[in-house]
Amino acid sequence: MNKQPPRRKHQTATQRPISGPSRMRIRTCRDRSVGRVARGVRCVSGLSRGYRPVLGYPGGDNSLVGPLSDLDGVPWASLHGTHGPADRIPAHLAALRSPDPTVAGEALTRLRDAVVHQGTRWQVSAHVVRFLVLLINDPGTPARPALTRLLRDVGLGAYTDHDLPFGPKAAFDGPAVTRRQEDMVIALVYYRDEGFTEEAMDIADSCAAKWAADAYRAVAAHVDAYRHWLGDDPLVASQAAELLAWFPADEPTIAALLSADGDDAVRASANLALAHLPVSPCAIAARMTDLLGHDSFVVRVTAAVALARRLGQELPDPALSLLIDAKDAAALPDFPLGWQHRAARGYVASALQRLGLG
Repeated sequence: MNKQPPRRKHQTATQRPISGPSRMRIRTCRDRSVGRVARGVRCVSGLSRGYRPVLGYPGGDNSLVGPLSDLDGVPWASLHGTHGPADRIPAHLAALRSPDPTVAGEALTRLRDAVVHQGTRWQVSAHVVRFLVLLINDPGTPARPALTRLLRDVGLGAYTDHDLPFGPKAAFDGPAVTRRQEDMVIALVYYRDEGFTEEAMDIADSCAAKWAADAYRAVAAHVDAYRHWLGDDPLVASQAAELLAWFPADEPTIAALLSADGDDAVRASANLALAHLPVSPCAIAARMTDLLGHDSFVVRVTAAVALARRLGQELPDPALSLLIDAKDAAALPDFPLGWQHRAARGYVASALQRLGLG
């Protein structure tokens, strides 16, 4: 089989309207009980008939400079995203640097739709990670917190704290995919009108798992940057702390999370990351116990959550009292960015359940 997906005569991939049967894409759903990509189904994408990406962003910075100087090193046109070839992704990435919030916002929307759609990662997704990290590293990039959220979604898809501590081997375990099989799936999804056989659907599921694993590993390669971001803008730093909960907990990561004191929201996010990382309770118990007397209620209660998860029945009485008071409170403040997949009360209830008090 040719390595390039077949194209209809007189039509290139960018010329062909994404409509009718060819708009069908693979949607994968994750089976939480086994952490694997489950059987996919074909569904119609949400784009309007005949959709084309814009050819540029008037007023945007479309030049390949600064953190994007080597965008041309990626074969974007031979990669595929949610709706087809990824040849417009360089323009979207470049436009993220525009000082015009409308231009940058449109670029972010289009980029997100192309690389992570309803939690599904695609062939191109892993390739944007390095550029997102470089953009977030640059203080001159607008909307860095939104890019940090996108980075997290590219690496982790629909995973939430329910999936922590995270085991990538179990999550991404599955049959290996050959280049020939991947080309076949690309051709069926984007270029052919024929239906999927059962065998092809199984291979498509394996491709989806491979693309998710590739994206996770690409994000995991930049842990040093996330540790550095803990001292950054609190809206970036809080999300960086949550990101660190998904990767192996080495000594530099634990030390960085224990010392993240620049902002109360960042401190609270770091507490929750330490609550979920598979580290020795001795490594964090003293620090979390000290934080039970912090001025910020969110810092105190997240420290109590961390202690409940790490110490269990040996939880100090002040931490237990904090959790009970939080459970009975009429309202709780929002938890920090990165930890808003469920309400603050849900974290408190989960901690109490671990103690047999739920």
